[in-house]
Amino acid sequence: MMTFLEWFPILWRERHRALDACGGLSAAEWRRQHGFASGSLQGLFAHIVEVERGWVTEDILREPFARLDDSEIERVYADPAATRRRSDEIAARTRRVLEEYVPARLGEIREALDKENRPGTFTVEEIFLHLCTHELRHQGQLQAMLRLLGKPAPNLDWI
Repeated sequence: MMTFLEWFPILWRERHRALDACGGLSAAEWRRQHGFASGSLQGLFAHIVEVERGWVTEDILREPFARLDDSEIERVYADPAATRRRSDEIAARTRRVLEEYVPARLGEIREALDKENRPGTFTVEEIFLHLCTHELRHQGQLQAMLRLLGKPAPNLDWI
């Protein structure tokens, strides 16, 4: 049976494959608004990575978390290479948290906002599972955006 210690590296690997497919995009293609899923490839990658950062920082670790504003997103996620650097930075932190919490602390309870912005309680395990399903859902949207740009989209299936 796979654990989160095995799942997350696969998610990050597939995120990198999607970013690799964006490597030749023009700035306009990177920022093109598609009308769904955070609008652009830039926005969607920023959303994916920043949600991971937020749930791990604020909800699992209970540390202060500040959301990036639009100008910070533009700077931090300026292009696929910058996005990869940010992704790797956040993944390294998540990896340390996974090593601390899996498996012994997965049952710890956290208070956080649910999808409707209402207070809720979740186990650390549920938060990690949410992060996995969140990324998987958005990987399909990344593929769709690349195809809408007429670019080849990698098959991001795990096997």
